[in-house]
Amino acid sequence: MEKREKEYRQVLPVPMYPQDYNIWSVLKNCIGKELSKITMPVVFNEPLSFLQRLTEYMEYAHLLRLASQQPNPISRMQYVIGFAVSALASNWERLGKPFNPLLGETFELEREEFRIICEQVSHHPPISAFHAEHEDDWTFHGSIHPKLKYWGKTVEIQPKGTVTVEFPKLNEAYTWSNVQCCVHNIIVGKLWMEQCGNMEIINHSTGHRAHLTFKTAGSNNKDLHRVEGYICDEDKQKLFFIYGKWTEFIKCTEYVNYEEYCKECSQKSKKEEPRSKSPNDSPCHASKKVLQKLNSLKVSPFKSISVQGSVDDVNLPEASDVPRSDSTYSMDIPNSITIWQVKPRPLHSGDNLRCL
Repeated sequence: MEKREKEYRQVLPVPMYPQDYNIWSVLKNCIGKELSKITMPVVFNEPLSFLQRLTEYMEYAHLLRLASQQPNPISRMQYVIGFAVSALASNWERLGKPFNPLLGETFELEREEFRIICEQVSHHPPISAFHAEHEDDWTFHGSIHPKLKYWGKTVEIQPKGTVTVEFPKLNEAYTWSNVQCCVHNIIVGKLWMEQCGNMEIINHSTGHRAHLTFKTAGSNNKDLHRVEGYICDEDKQKLFFIYGKWTEFIKCTEYVNYEEYCKECSQKSKKEEPRSKSPNDSPCHASKKVLQKLNSLKVSPFKSISVQGSVDDVNLPEASDVPRSDSTYSMDIPNSITIWQVKPRPLHSGDNLRCL
């Protein structure tokens, strides 16, 4: 008898319909306060509990299985890095707040690659604990105390707590804390989010460490979603360079390859620099060139401003719009290895998410 492959649903039975509400009427009295202590309208939520959201950590659980099969600690660290970053990928464009679990509430999920159970262990402050495992290959456990603060134009989510990956057969344990999430344009404009901050992954058995920096978008958005860092040994010698985007992929290469890449880029940029500046190279002309380039783009972050009776119809970027990451700023260093690549989301996944 043939073994049928399990099929899981790709869409919830009822879609979420848009509702009209005034965000400012709710948030105007919340500036500087922690949002977990404030009663929020249900339209701010997505139809999931925070315990269910925790299980999304395990979307790429196969990376832990691959890590447990590696012969050396450097390779294991690389896959642990891929797992740690991949756990954040599902957050992209997830702007709805999950429901707070009740004290003692549990949620269990079992798949071929893992089994995880989550429990709400504290109500004030809200703390959720979880434990996941796969046979004797690995265990993954920790607790999360999410803190939300509102700062006028942004909401800051700080997932306080430490998570741990253990490989029992290898007698190794890795720990790290997640970076904070920032949601922009709360009052005016389209909402967008970014993960930013520093993450340090420690192998407590060998002393190896990974230092990752989740970059902010910056003024020109060239660093949107970017992650960069390195793996070092117990003597703090840099061995591997890590780079990518937490929404798309993570790659690694030997640190000497990264240094050589930087030298080549530096030499190339020097050769391309003009020996003398022409009048067209002035800041005024440069800004006009930028505007002309922006006007030629037809992408969603740039809204068309059309004024009746105006001679010129121009497209100008608005500060409140969602920034886009330019692929030209994505490095592709020779001799790099892809540790993790994001999987496409189900077609109807956006139908059931509350986007404020």
